[in-house]
Amino acid sequence: MHPTPLLASLPLLLAAPLDQDEMGWTGVLDEAAFAALHELTEDEAPELLGEDVEVAGAQCYLSRPDGVEPIGAVIVIHEWWGLNDHVKHWTDRLAADGYVALAVDLYGGVVATTREEAMQAMRSVEDDAALATMKGAHAWLTDPDGDVAAERTGVIGWCFGGGRSLQLAIGEPELDAAVVYYGRLVTDAEQLAKIEAPMLGVFGEQDSGIPPEAVEEFAGAMREAGKSLEVHSYDAPHAFANPSSGRYDAESAAAAWRETRAFLCRELWPESPNGLLSRGTRTLEGEAPGGWEQGRESSMRIASWTARGTCDVSVIPLGGNGGGVRANLNRWASQVGDEALSDDEFEGLPRIPVMGRLAPIFYAEGSFTDMSGVEMANGAVMGLFVELEGEALSMKLSGPREDVEAAAEGFLNYCRSLR
Repeated sequence: MHPTPLLASLPLLLAAPLDQDEMGWTGVLDEAAFAALHELTEDEAPELLGEDVEVAGAQCYLSRPDGVEPIGAVIVIHEWWGLNDHVKHWTDRLAADGYVALAVDLYGGVVATTREEAMQAMRSVEDDAALATMKGAHAWLTDPDGDVAAERTGVIGWCFGGGRSLQLAIGEPELDAAVVYYGRLVTDAEQLAKIEAPMLGVFGEQDSGIPPEAVEEFAGAMREAGKSLEVHSYDAPHAFANPSSGRYDAESAAAAWRETRAFLCRELWPESPNGLLSRGTRTLEGEAPGGWEQGRESSMRIASWTARGTCDVSVIPLGGNGGGVRANLNRWASQVGDEALSDDEFEGLPRIPVMGRLAPIFYAEGSFTDMSGVEMANGAVMGLFVELEGEALSMKLSGPREDVEAAAEGFLNYCRSLR
C-alpha cells in the first residue's frame, strides 16, 4: 500500500547522590563537561496550540485535546534551556494524543539562549521549591472540583526535566506513570521504594553524562526496590530527543516517542470494566459524531453507523487476537486490490490511542464490494484494529472515497472515544 495524501496528512494525532559542587549536576560529569553536551539549534518550533496559564503560583503552558474526552493528564518538565516553544510543542503533541498536558516552568520565566544562561538558571533551582511547584501542578490537575479533574496522571521530562520527573515520581505517590528522558538518576533503593508509578526510561548509549553503566545501576536499584521500570536505549548522544538540541537525532527521537506514547496510553487509559465485548459480558460506549445515523443490524457488530448517508461504520469484537493487527490490515488491503503492507509501511502508519492501545490507522482507495453487496468503483476504506486483553476490536469506515475523506476525522474521534 502506498501512502495517500489523506493518510499522510492525518495528525499524529546514575550514581548515588553526590556533592554537586564536587561532581556537577549529573553526578558523573563536572558542570563544564555537562554544558558541553548541549548546543541550541536555530530551528523554530511549530505553531503552538495551547495557552499560557498560572497554576499554583507558577507560570505554565496548558494544552488540551481537541474534539475528544481527555484520557488523563500529563505534567511536562522542560529541559535545561527552560520552557521554550519546543517544549510547548511537545506539550501540544501530548494533547493531540488525548491528554490534558501542563508544562511547568521551574526557571521562573527564564528561557536560556546560551549554555552559560542555562547553567545559571538550572543551578538557581531549589529542590524543595521545584517539587512544590510540580506537586502543585498535580494537585491542580486532579482537583475533583477543578477545571480538569483528571483521574489518572503522568509526568515526562527531558535532561534537567528528566531528573525532576524522577523526583516527582518519588515525591508524589498518586502518579500513575513517569517518563525520564536521560535525566539525573537516583540509585538509592530506599528512595526509589517511595515510587508507586510505573516508569519508562529513555537513554542514549553515547551519553557521557548519563552513561549506560549509570542506567544499569539505576535499573538494578529499581529492581531491588521492587519497582516497575521499562528502559529503552538508543545509539545516540545526550539530548538526542530534544528538537531544540543541536544533537537532535530524528530517527532515534521518533522511535523513543513511539515507545513513550505506547507507555502513556497503556498506563493512563481509564480502568476498563470486567467482561469481554466479544462475549457480550461488557458494553461498549462511545460518542458518535453529529449527523451519524444507526447503521444496519448484524450479529457480529456491537456498533453500526451510517456516516454522511453513504459510508458504513462498523465495530466488531473478535475472540483471542482476532488473527492479529497486521493480518487484518492486509485483509482490508486485499479487498481494494492492494498488496500486503511491507515492514516499513506497517511501522510507518500513524497511530492513535484506542482502548488503551496505540492503533495503526489503515487507509486505502480502490474498487470493492461493500457489505451490502454493492460494487464500489471509486471507494475507500479506513480502519483500525487493536488487540485487547483476551480479545480484539475491529473498527472500519468504508464507502465512496470523497465521503470517506470527509468523514475521516469524525471516525477517528469516534474510535478514540470508545471505552
